[in-house]
Amino acid sequence: MHTAIDHIETLVAKAGELVETKAAIWKLKATGKMADTGSSLITLVAIVCCTTIALLIISIGAAFLIGTALHNTGAGFLIVGGFYLLTGFFIWICRRQLIKEPLSNLIIRKLTHQRL
Repeated sequence: MHTAIDHIETLVAKAGELVETKAAIWKLKATGKMADTGSSLITLVAIVCCTTIALLIISIGAAFLIGTALHNTGAGFLIVGGFYLLTGFFIWICRRQLIKEPLSNLIIRKLTHQRL
């Protein structure tokens, strides 16, 4: 015959197993979210690198094209450089709206997305 102490011991053992299972589930969820976020950021970095290389090649071509049209290659490079200087200044002014908030929102969305 089971006594109250036996029932309490069984209940405590089951509660311990439940806590261990819950901890394992939380670890798996956290690992999944970190892996998803990490892979998204690595993909973003790869896209940015490829886009940067393509933009560099296009910029050199545009500088030579403008320089040929002006009969002054140096002027073509200065014009393209000035364009990037103005673009960089605009991005710096709008950096919060263009970069910080969207990137923060992306990371938060990835970390809070329920997958498991």
